[in-house]
Amino acid sequence: MEVCEEIGLKKPYNFYKSNADSILPKVASIIGKDFNELWWSDENFKESRKEFASLAETKYSPLKFEVAKKIKSKNELIKNDVIDKELKLLKKINIDGAITTNWDELLERIFPDFNKFVGQEELIFSELYSIGELYKIHGCCSKPNSLILTEEDYNNYEDRNAYLAAKLLTIFIENPIVFIGYSLDDKNIQSILKSIIKCLTKEKVEKLKDRLIFCQWSPEPIKTSIIDSTLLISDTVIPIKLITTNDFIEIYTVLANNKRKLPIKILRQMKGMVYDFVKSNNSKSKIYVTDNLENIENIHNAEFVYGVGLKDKFSEVGIKGIELKDVLLDAIESRNWESDKISELCLPYLKAKYIPYFKHLRTAGYLNANNEIDEDNEITEFSPEFIKKVNDMKQESFYPSANYIRKRKEINDKYATFSELKSDNNQLHIVLYTPLLSSEKINLNELLKFLQDNKELLENSTNGTHFRKLICLYDYLKYKK
Repeated sequence: MEVCEEIGLKKPYNFYKSNADSILPKVASIIGKDFNELWWSDENFKESRKEFASLAETKYSPLKFEVAKKIKSKNELIKNDVIDKELKLLKKINIDGAITTNWDELLERIFPDFNKFVGQEELIFSELYSIGELYKIHGCCSKPNSLILTEEDYNNYEDRNAYLAAKLLTIFIENPIVFIGYSLDDKNIQSILKSIIKCLTKEKVEKLKDRLIFCQWSPEPIKTSIIDSTLLISDTVIPIKLITTNDFIEIYTVLANNKRKLPIKILRQMKGMVYDFVKSNNSKSKIYVTDNLENIENIHNAEFVYGVGLKDKFSEVGIKGIELKDVLLDAIESRNWESDKISELCLPYLKAKYIPYFKHLRTAGYLNANNEIDEDNEITEFSPEFIKKVNDMKQESFYPSANYIRKRKEINDKYATFSELKSDNNQLHIVLYTPLLSSEKINLNELLKFLQDNKELLENSTNGTHFRKLICLYDYLKYKK
């Protein structure tokens, strides 16, 4: 309606709507026919003709040009706290790809590392890796002629897009799909599900239950719920999960906490290199694949190294990622790492209860005035779960077991400083008792010296966990507080 008013047609939108029996694609067709002559002759569209005239393919192209321009000019979203939080979380979610019928470029901004495919043609002539891909199945405002807008577009859509339909069918069968912003009655969705049903027996259809997740928005402020539900397609009942919510914050939080071992951009690059290596006799990828380390002098020219059955051997020559032990040692013996890279690409992916977070978070500037990571921090790798874990850290997090915690008052009454505690106890009790001391009694330089002098305890099967805790306590007291 808004576009109809702006392009200067003499008849009102409701005239076209009534003549099309309120069928929106048909409305677009009638408007497109009327607008075609106006666009080619009216002075108001002189600049548009300079930009798009050579791209006109059909009588509906002028309308598509103006619709695309309108969408691009409407770059700002509605502003409110919920939408703002939803978008920040959406940027962090862990998905292999996205499929949309929208024409705007919001998803390109949300997922800048994704490869975009508009319509079918780009899919046919591209290498697809099923990682980090965005499918705009109804076109994009960046390519006006690609818009599925008119009745003719919709009628020809399925006939013209056999490869696209097959690709979507593969995606739906091989991956869990979360539907957001689609009605259960959406014809596009029902068409794909019909194709899936034709491929499956009734017994196999039951397996779709946990793979098809529909998110239904409620305008009322309700508590988010998830139930088992069904969808009737072609006389077949399809089991689905149905989530009803007033906003998408909880859903995006769950998806954002489901982290990968590597960022999507790196995974896509690695998969592309392997694909190129396998299909080509003269691969240009900087990839090294081997099952033998004897002839390895050129390995440092590679961007990625793939070793078949060589995990132990590679670790011997230092071809490995940064591990927890490396980060623990770095906390007490600086290795001059780049703190922003360690903070973003290492710390969120370490799997351990005790990790020295604060040195690199502080140095990289990710801690706010309250010595915490902002809850709405937009670093993609900082999941809500990671932010909460870091922000919830306190000295009590490093206390020993309950048996020793009972000694806290006794230890603080007995010792005025870490130095006194150290001189009066053996190595094990120093490690266990130090976290119980009030923080003002712990001289950080003395604690650092003790940690450096006893770093062999990291490898100790009995005391290693307690020693790691003590390193993390030092990191906490030195860089968070």
